[in-house]
Amino acid sequence: MPRERFKFSIYTIAHPDKLAKAARSSRAILFSEAKVWRTGCALWSKADVEGKTMLVVFGDATNCERLLYWGILTKQPEIEGKTTSYSVKALRKIKGHSPQDLRLKSSGKKIATNFRRPYAIVETPPFLD
Repeated sequence: MPRERFKFSIYTIAHPDKLAKAARSSRAILFSEAKVWRTGCALWSKADVEGKTMLVVFGDATNCERLLYWGILTKQPEIEGKTTSYSVKALRKIKGHSPQDLRLKSSGKKIATNFRRPYAIVETPPFLD
């Protein structure tokens, strides 16, 4: 039986080619982000203690106006210096949604149209199937 989803997810961006390749894989894929995910790491730990799954929602790094995929964060992200490494499995395509359909954990407001940051904590969106 699948674990319940945690109430917060990580939003980040990646190149569509890398995401498409990762979606075809049956194993977890390693990603790296030039940003420290302190809050994301703390929330992952909380989700793990609660026995819940934390998701990563990916936007298109070449066109920040669309969401492309979502997947399951497989383990605690690792921070080394100013970089965070993390692995995601079971990537699934997102159709017809943009980052503006996501709500920021910090404010409860939707992501702004010109949001260009590569990392944010968001409420887990209900449209992920």
